[in-house]
Amino acid sequence: MPALALVLPLLLAVQSIEEQEWHLDALDVYTAQEISKGDGVVVAVIDSGVDAQHPDLAGQVLPGTGFGSSKGTDGTTDTDGHGTGMAALIAGKGGQGGVRGIAPRAKILPVASAEKEQFALDVVADSIRWATDHGARVINMSLGFTSSLTPSLVRAVNYAIEKDVVLVAATGNEGGAVSAPANIGGVIAVAGTNRMSEPWKSSNTGEDTVLAAPAEGVVTASPTSVYSTGYAEMDGTSAASAIVSGVAALVRGRYPTMSAPDVVNRLIRTAKDMGEPGRDKATGFGMVDPVNALTADVPPVTRNPLLPPPKPSTTAPPATEPVPAIAATPDENRVPFVLGTMLVVGFICTLLVAIPATRSRRRYVPVPVYGGWTPPPPPQPVWPTSEWAPVEDPLTPDPVAPDATEWEIPDPGPAEPVEPWVEAAPAESAPTESAPTESTPSSSD
Repeated sequence: MPALALVLPLLLAVQSIEEQEWHLDALDVYTAQEISKGDGVVVAVIDSGVDAQHPDLAGQVLPGTGFGSSKGTDGTTDTDGHGTGMAALIAGKGGQGGVRGIAPRAKILPVASAEKEQFALDVVADSIRWATDHGARVINMSLGFTSSLTPSLVRAVNYAIEKDVVLVAATGNEGGAVSAPANIGGVIAVAGTNRMSEPWKSSNTGEDTVLAAPAEGVVTASPTSVYSTGYAEMDGTSAASAIVSGVAALVRGRYPTMSAPDVVNRLIRTAKDMGEPGRDKATGFGMVDPVNALTADVPPVTRNPLLPPPKPSTTAPPATEPVPAIAATPDENRVPFVLGTMLVVGFICTLLVAIPATRSRRRYVPVPVYGGWTPPPPPQPVWPTSEWAPVEDPLTPDPVAPDATEWEIPDPGPAEPVEPWVEAAPAESAPTESAPTESTPSSSD
């Protein structure tokens, strides 16, 4: 046992990035990819943009567009890192130890809708419509709003559903109710699970939850401008949403003529039930099951099963004689009332559109690259202590979580070398305080 305890950390320390993607084995993705790799399926990623130059995404990213603060771009750059991470989980090429996506032969259509956290309801609505009109067969939305919906967002979702698009969205990370647009009928709302296949403690849940997927300690890609290693680990239903979007791409790749309602139905009918039998608030219909979704015999449906049932038809009302039109007469007292009402309504709509989205994610922890070279250490991020999740390594001391309250990614700046760890004996007057060093991820908890 002592010898094994010494060898195991060394084995974990030389894992490739792909080997650290624990969700690939948990969902039996390799078996699923023997059946389908999502060939040619276009998956839109409405996010912060996608770094098309990342080695794991080179050749996978189509020219896209930008809205809001990203207007005028083609979506193929990413100063935040979140969109790149989602795209890699969906369609990373893998190989040479890099990130392997769920559907490595799918194509990513980037729709840069904001930088950092500054999404807006109507910007996301415009993004959904644009992606629908430019060939997306699956739309991933790893974002969420806790504010009221706007009619434009609901209409955009309905527009995509009518155009035979599968929409997937994260439920959110606040431990509360399912956020928008995941709570809109017809959208696959994805909650999170941990390494033990249990509901992730911070996942938003509720009656609108549809499926669950891994959301804890998920390793993915990152622009080197954000983390010099090009890789990072994250927690959040953002990752869960991206994983389900990848599975949807596998299904659409295997069954090119299958309608979006049938794809949605296949995903929910083949999920692995968790918790209480049937659909529940924590995990919906259960854990997404890629292999079962590709191979099970599922009867077709005529409409999206997540939409409310159609209203029953009623007999036509009896015909009535037309009422003659009455010419409008000016009313001086009515003008100020109408004008005031319009101003109030306009002000409320402006507030709703301007409310920033709560992006469905937890911030990154740097993951070093292995395979014969030692990368420079990434900068220490500024995270709130409640969200900071360092990767444990028995061979090196844990980094110290900074006491911060702002969600921001600092400018990486030039990388600084890491001093080798030397265990110092405590002084007689007072105990010494160990300096933090970059940690090496471990796939075991």
